[in-house]
Amino acid sequence: MDKAKYDIATLEKKYDNFLAPSVEITLGGKKLDTSKIPITELKVELSADGAAGGCTLVVDSLFDYEKSEWKNELAKSVKVGTKLKIEGGYVKRYPLFYGYVDECTMEHSGEGAPRLLISGIDGLGYLMSCNEPIYGGKTKSKEIIADILKKSVAADFAKKYTVDSVSALQEFETPLVKERMDDFQFLQLLARRYGMVLMGVNGELVFDALWKKSESILKLTVGKNLLSFHKRVSLKGQVGKVVVWGRDVNEKFIQGMASAVKTGGKGKSAGQLVPSLKKAVLREYSEFAKTKEECKRLAQARLDGLAMNLVSGEGMCVGIPELIPGRFITIDGLESESEGVYFLSKVTHNFTMEGYFTRFEVKGAKTE
Repeated sequence: MDKAKYDIATLEKKYDNFLAPSVEITLGGKKLDTSKIPITELKVELSADGAAGGCTLVVDSLFDYEKSEWKNELAKSVKVGTKLKIEGGYVKRYPLFYGYVDECTMEHSGEGAPRLLISGIDGLGYLMSCNEPIYGGKTKSKEIIADILKKSVAADFAKKYTVDSVSALQEFETPLVKERMDDFQFLQLLARRYGMVLMGVNGELVFDALWKKSESILKLTVGKNLLSFHKRVSLKGQVGKVVVWGRDVNEKFIQGMASAVKTGGKGKSAGQLVPSLKKAVLREYSEFAKTKEECKRLAQARLDGLAMNLVSGEGMCVGIPELIPGRFITIDGLESESEGVYFLSKVTHNFTMEGYFTRFEVKGAKTE
């Protein structure tokens, strides 16, 4: 995934002051002539919260009433399973989506002209159809995760994959076992267990400790390039301590705990903001943990995961193709309590008749 840093002045120059938005859509290896296809809305949604990425195209005024058929053969060429690529931006375009068509709807209504709705999903969507059991044995976790992600690459619904680029994965004594769940659900489970992020972006499937990196990709300023921003701090679901129980090889009960949040950058965690919250304890049992150290690692991942929901927010800016989830963003031009660095958990690129705008969601484990 893109690891570059950007400044708004350079982007303004690159995209000619963000004028004249444009998109390029490639369907089944063929580029669509968007000048002849009235796309009234194009939305690309990317998430770093363990959800598959997707896109939606809405096509209006492409139905011939006299012949009772769709013009340009578009409806006939759009088939589920067809590879779908989208690039967007301005004079210069940037890759936004890589995946395949998973649903096509021909919408007829007496209240308006027929519409064609096309939705796509990235390579993680393909893994929802893979249900083969996995019995890990002595195979390392990283290899098992890589083998799962390779399936989407082999199916040509993803270009590549990244697993644990920072060596955060640590082995557990219990072999990985997958039964009665698909590959996508299994990866979601492992992401929570290891404190990782599961996401797809621009054809790359990522399983990595992204929120442990706090370097900002871009600074946005309210009143200039940032059109709106809302921040909220909520104690909902926050705890001061997580205790995980397990059984060792002799079936003796063991436990490990975590009480200090180890992610989220600067500021105070929920327990530091509200000292009495330290008495709020979450206790869980795991068949997966066989040592005290493993219990402790699971507890820390659980605590950090919950802590990342302390701060949340939404914003909207001019359309910036380089803005992707899984990175951090700096918000500027507000009061000191709202300014700062936030983790981008979701990014939506939206092209409409009004123009191109990027909406985003953020979260964080600490606040000033």
